[in-house]
Amino acid sequence: MTPRLNLFLLGLVLILGVPFYWFQLAADRGGATAKPLTIGQLRDLADAVPGRKPTQVDYEEIGWRYDIGNKLAAGIGLRPIRAAVRAYELTIPGEGRVTIDRGTTPAAARQYHLHDFDRRAQRRIDEARAQAVLSLLLADHPLHNGNAGFSMPDAQLLPDMSDGKPRAVAPGIVLIPLPGLTVGSNMVYARLEDGREYLFTGDAAMIERSWRDVLPPARIVTSYLRPQERQEIVSWLMTINALSREAPHMTVIAGHEPGMLAAVHRGFSD
Repeated sequence: MTPRLNLFLLGLVLILGVPFYWFQLAADRGGATAKPLTIGQLRDLADAVPGRKPTQVDYEEIGWRYDIGNKLAAGIGLRPIRAAVRAYELTIPGEGRVTIDRGTTPAAARQYHLHDFDRRAQRRIDEARAQAVLSLLLADHPLHNGNAGFSMPDAQLLPDMSDGKPRAVAPGIVLIPLPGLTVGSNMVYARLEDGREYLFTGDAAMIERSWRDVLPPARIVTSYLRPQERQEIVSWLMTINALSREAPHMTVIAGHEPGMLAAVHRGFSD
């Protein structure tokens, strides 16, 4: 090849490659730091409310959707990943159940290109929600809230969360608001009666690699579509990573982790 052609190709690579790297692959932290939240604080909050703690964690999976890997965690590639959509319940003996997320509706499932929408699983979620003593959301979004019109359920049963601080909402259960993320975003920490611990990350960490390697979504999602969120997401990924290191036996359940959840029973209790 001639020097002129080499220069042209180099320029083409730079013109196309730099924006591609910046918007699709870059997983820089941008000066973010972990939040001042410790596992000790969460445990103290979980123990602060008297009463029996949950004894069991179950989940229902209502379907999945394809997302490009980089949209979930920058730098992991362009291969499509099956991002699962689930809801959870915590069973409290003698008290009832606490649900986390509501699933969705057939219309919203079509709108968001959800595959294998499981109507029976959704019906079980709806029944559990109707019987629940408390219903929490990880995100106020149609794939989380049952397409309930973007309104947090059971707000009247929850303490005031406007200051952004974690609050115990039931024995062993702590709601962690994420005010810098999309509307109604939360994490949930649960400490069971036998001492097992769970952290439901919601959309703060889409998949396990997100929080393990501190990989925020690609800039095409954050810096381009939702620029105000990027640093907050990185901060929460760092926080989840730090909490996991403090409590290495804690089960961290990422918001849309593909595949089965080995540490959680599939199928809501009767």
